[in-house]
Amino acid sequence: MIFKQTNPNYDTLFFLIITRLCLWLKAIEPDFSYSATDLIRSAEGLLRWTNYKKQRAVVVWSPPITNSLKWNVDGSSLGKPGPSGIGGVLRNHNGILLGIFSMSAGILDSNVAELKAVVKAIELSATNCQLHHKHIIIESDSANVIRWMNNPYNRPWLHQILFSSIQRLASCFGSITFTHSFRESNHMADHMAKQGVFRNTKFVAWL
Repeated sequence: MIFKQTNPNYDTLFFLIITRLCLWLKAIEPDFSYSATDLIRSAEGLLRWTNYKKQRAVVVWSPPITNSLKWNVDGSSLGKPGPSGIGGVLRNHNGILLGIFSMSAGILDSNVAELKAVVKAIELSATNCQLHHKHIIIESDSANVIRWMNNPYNRPWLHQILFSSIQRLASCFGSITFTHSFRESNHMADHMAKQGVFRNTKFVAWL
């Protein structure tokens, strides 16, 4: 192998291979956090990450408790910020689909798109009198948004209007719980959000 008209030694070749491997893994899996230097020092980090991915792969959607309803919501953005979409799926404790939405959300980053998906799920629930006084669970794969919802003192002031809208509508329901889920159990909402990026009209359906 020739590299800049020189013959690299074994160590150089090995480092180049590991560097390329890391670049491929980061392109495929954004949460891969190890550098080539990390892997050369020890392969334990790669093994831990691989085992973690295997554990997450078996995560499935879990139904809410009896007489509760669960919205799975998601936001998708094609940039930071970029064109974005939001989507959500409402199901009961038997896993029966009750409602669904998918729509464009404008030019946003992924965190704000996720937050807007939460707001839209609550707004739609408030317009449906059959959902009033029910226990509603809002589940998202965005750890940031769930942290904001469960800790009012940690919310970005820039999005206070969205948080105020949620607080105003919360009185329509018996209670609202915000929970985090892994992406693997949120795939249907993820699909609707990605469709929403390219929608020209809002899609909302009650079943």
